[in-house]
Amino acid sequence: MLLWLSCCHTAALAAQPLFQNRFFTLSQGNELLCATSEQQFLPIDRLAEVIQFYEAGHPDLRGQAVAVLTDHKNPERLDDLSDYRAACTGQPGGDLCVLEKYWGDHEAAWRALALFYDTKTVVKHAEDPNYLIKPFSADHLRIFEKAVRKIPAFLRQTISKAKPVEKLEQEIADQPAAMQALIRDAYQEDYDTSIWQADHTHPLTLVPGIGFRSQTVAQVFSGQNLIVFTVKAFDNGKEGSVYRDIGVEYLVDFRLPIVVHEIAHTIDNFHFWNGEDDLYFFYKYRKISNDAQTLKIIADAKLALWPSKWFEAFEFLAEVNDGRYDGNVQEKLAELVAQYILIPERLQQSAPAAYLWLRDDVFRGIEYQGYDRCPTPLTKPISWWQRYASGKLLGR
Repeated sequence: MLLWLSCCHTAALAAQPLFQNRFFTLSQGNELLCATSEQQFLPIDRLAEVIQFYEAGHPDLRGQAVAVLTDHKNPERLDDLSDYRAACTGQPGGDLCVLEKYWGDHEAAWRALALFYDTKTVVKHAEDPNYLIKPFSADHLRIFEKAVRKIPAFLRQTISKAKPVEKLEQEIADQPAAMQALIRDAYQEDYDTSIWQADHTHPLTLVPGIGFRSQTVAQVFSGQNLIVFTVKAFDNGKEGSVYRDIGVEYLVDFRLPIVVHEIAHTIDNFHFWNGEDDLYFFYKYRKISNDAQTLKIIADAKLALWPSKWFEAFEFLAEVNDGRYDGNVQEKLAELVAQYILIPERLQQSAPAAYLWLRDDVFRGIEYQGYDRCPTPLTKPISWWQRYASGKLLGR
């Protein structure tokens, strides 16, 4: 299919508003949960349909979108993008050619563009001056697509109205010099890029990275909607992973709970936001996780056990007990939200009050089917050879 051929035929059609969540629809069933990384994502012909639908009547849209999806500040990235544009001059597809070279993959480029058009989600490379950070691939875009489809559109629409941070230096001017240095060190430079100028907002953005001062699986700062993934650690949740300390091999893609958990942090960040105030990660403001009315619900909730047994490998941590996380309230809230979406049957049994609160106050009555209803096993016990010769440790 040659997408570039369709541009001249669709220009006369009525222009459609962006970000309709029309194609990447909410999944309340468990079809995305019971799948491997090779299943249950939109095929390439459907991605072409998404792109054509939104570009009809918007002759400049593709250029604007690709600019956001490839927005960087470091010189090496900018040099590469300049080379891509030069190589694509006169080529079919125009800006889509640039995006394909940026990703080095036809499918990845189309999925990134389609996801942005329909859901206002940005997936891009890191603001990494030395190209040392392991990048995302088409495989990661597929799992991000699935995670986005587990979050109701009204929640993501609030998240993607975030304002760019433009007064950081002004806000920290009265702080001690050491504190200013710490804030600058912690601040993710990726948050300064990919601003959608049509409404001057910072879309929900997913980038590879390493987290602040340590290797973390994924990280979200307070007041932001940027999710940073350490790709190697994140991919430990993929099917086929084998772990000696929990004695299992994964049969489905358990990276999905990680992404949903991180998106839950952004839900927390923007749930009470009025859409106008500047938010800074180093200031306290009202969130679900610090609201007086919800703190007790979160504290009293007993989290369910994940079928991935992920936390059972981290019992040596003080905040993990009997395979359940029970640490700081922000993380516990993110776990509650993720469990409401992915293991609702278990959460309903372990924390009925929290389940009802999430259903009525956060999800507006939307409910889900979870992993426990999958028709095939999610894990299998590891063999002797896997345990003693080839299996790796997850928790240490």
